[in-house]
Amino acid sequence: MDRKCELLVPAGGTEQLIAAVENGADAVYIGGRLFNARMNAGNFDDETLRRAVDFAHQRGVSVHVTMNTLLRDEEMGDALKYAAFLYETGVDALIVADLGLGKRISELMPDFPLHLSTQGTIYSLDGVEAAGRLGFERVVLARELSLHEIRTICENTAMEIEVFVHGALCICYSGQCQLSRYFGGRSGNRGQCAQPCRLGYRSLTDTGAEEPAPAYPLSPGDLCLVDHLGELVSAGVTSLKVEGRMKSADYVGVVTSVYRKYLDRVCAGKSGRVEPEDREALAQIFNRGGFTDAYIRGESGAELMSGDLPKHGGIYIGKVLRRIPRTDLLETKEDLPVSLGDGVEIRGAELCGNVVTYCRKTKGKLHIGDIRGSVKPGDPIYRISSASQLAAVRKTYQHTGLDGGKEQRKTRVDLRIIGRGTRITAIGIHESGKRAEVRSGAFEPAAEPLDPERLEAALRRSGNTPFYIGRIRFDGDFGMRMKASQMNELRRRLLKEVGDSLTVRRPKPEVVDFSFVQETQPRAMEYYFYTWDRYLQSRNGLPSHGLPVVCVVPLAEYFRRFREAGDGANIVPYVSNVTRGREESVLRENFAEICEICRETGVYVGNPGWIRPFRSAGVPVYGDYGLNVYNSQAQAALDMLGVRFSVQSLESDDRSNGAVPLMTLQHEPDGRYLVSERYGVLEKVDRPWSDQTLLVAKDADEPSEDRLPARDAGCEVFRYYWK
Repeated sequence: MDRKCELLVPAGGTEQLIAAVENGADAVYIGGRLFNARMNAGNFDDETLRRAVDFAHQRGVSVHVTMNTLLRDEEMGDALKYAAFLYETGVDALIVADLGLGKRISELMPDFPLHLSTQGTIYSLDGVEAAGRLGFERVVLARELSLHEIRTICENTAMEIEVFVHGALCICYSGQCQLSRYFGGRSGNRGQCAQPCRLGYRSLTDTGAEEPAPAYPLSPGDLCLVDHLGELVSAGVTSLKVEGRMKSADYVGVVTSVYRKYLDRVCAGKSGRVEPEDREALAQIFNRGGFTDAYIRGESGAELMSGDLPKHGGIYIGKVLRRIPRTDLLETKEDLPVSLGDGVEIRGAELCGNVVTYCRKTKGKLHIGDIRGSVKPGDPIYRISSASQLAAVRKTYQHTGLDGGKEQRKTRVDLRIIGRGTRITAIGIHESGKRAEVRSGAFEPAAEPLDPERLEAALRRSGNTPFYIGRIRFDGDFGMRMKASQMNELRRRLLKEVGDSLTVRRPKPEVVDFSFVQETQPRAMEYYFYTWDRYLQSRNGLPSHGLPVVCVVPLAEYFRRFREAGDGANIVPYVSNVTRGREESVLRENFAEICEICRETGVYVGNPGWIRPFRSAGVPVYGDYGLNVYNSQAQAALDMLGVRFSVQSLESDDRSNGAVPLMTLQHEPDGRYLVSERYGVLEKVDRPWSDQTLLVAKDADEPSEDRLPARDAGCEVFRYYWK
């Protein structure tokens, strides 16, 4: 194997960016001051972002900026102006989730590379191709995919494919989660997720009895695919992405260095077998109840989850032998791997711990402290942080800043030095292909030619610059006398010009004020059913509110049972937001028959991947909630794909809309109900035609003649979700 694959690393702030660059990232992704899905990270103001881009570019590192939130129409103008600033600054790519924003950027800045965020919920080849038709050149795949699915996509598309390889996992398909917004008003799709999935939940059966289950049934373990890098590179993945814009610079440095090491190995055709100390380094810096690689192996059961620990698990290092009476010291085995400054946690009946401030061997045992709290013999000890690990990683990034310092990562510059009498032309050729040139003034003539070895020695002293000098070629004659200071000045001028050549600035595009029509008159009252049987039970007497009533039913059941509806039924079948597995098989195996049935009704489609197949078969296509249409430009983007109209994103829905889909999971938690002391009760919806788990709020409002469901001003329908 001899191919290049990008290592893409997060940077939530300046320190993290430097740690990523100095530890070997090929590219970093960062958030600016507006419209990114980690608004609680440090992020970059405009001036710091410019400096960060220049810092990275001078060291051969690309910069991707996230604008990966859903936008309202009234925000689109500011978003486009901010994108224009990023374009002018020289940002290498934008990571976008909102289809409307992507459409407008591709129109205004057609040479600005766009990457569709994992919040686009792309899990199929058809979805990737749909993204390409919308102007994206790269897709970040859903994290739930198996290696086989990833390989199939890569082998059949010219699009760039990006895959997450390390870090926190959302239990819900990204882009399809409403849990934080619905219960707490903080939308993950708008950059403010409160992570209610990391809380404890009690699991109950249908009858309300307690179900033995993990205390944190919605908290996955952290992803770690360091053992699968060779397979991913071989599959044709373009970019391997580390999650973590909320993580520390220490975390970024450790994870980047380990993945750099093994990615280089597998790309060079060497073994990617991970050494124990590197595996331990990853676990020590952060793991959530251990690591998981379940999805890439096609699994989504208990091995995916963090179990009873939703936070950093650290590393198990031993057990408590006893507490030393009347002290805050614990006695352990003499060889316990712990040192002064380490953070430890004892997980007995009570959770307690501290930074180790006392560590001394006594009579074949080790005494450590200061540890308060209830501790008993046999309680397990975990090392939560390692002082030596932190000291080592900080040496890799604390030596420099955005304005320079003691550089460690350097890129190559080859030199061509041309002598003409008493003048010199110096040309620098950066490893990226960029060129720079400086010309000297006239030097004092000399009878003897300048010693090239002396000049070369001066030119190679690149010092605290982000460059090292590669090959030097001398041409012409050098009948001149040069002082050491003049040689150094020539080198400084040339390397400054090389650095400036790597500082990309584009002409700032003109962004006109964005206008839109906000109010749309509703034309229908829709009732969305999760099963056909529920439709049959509830179809009579549905509140109409003076509008035509339309029933929206699962296509995977409708095509076999549509005759049961009888004459005059106003039905539109739907394809769900995630069809992997059972639903996908039903649709593909019966597609011709399905299209014959649906040419009159049309089909609601919840994922970009199903638009073209139905359109090509002559079936009218309408956009469902999974497409996250939150502004008029998103609908305009879907118009380009042939979507006639779309229902609103779930971002505006509340209890009046019934059993709104809150989470779509590949994993199935135990029990029927999940009870949170803070957020109430979640309920699993029976969908026998689907392999995905859908969670809704148990206490959603019943449909009523007295109250209309919530509706965004630009949406053409009212909709109620009936469980």
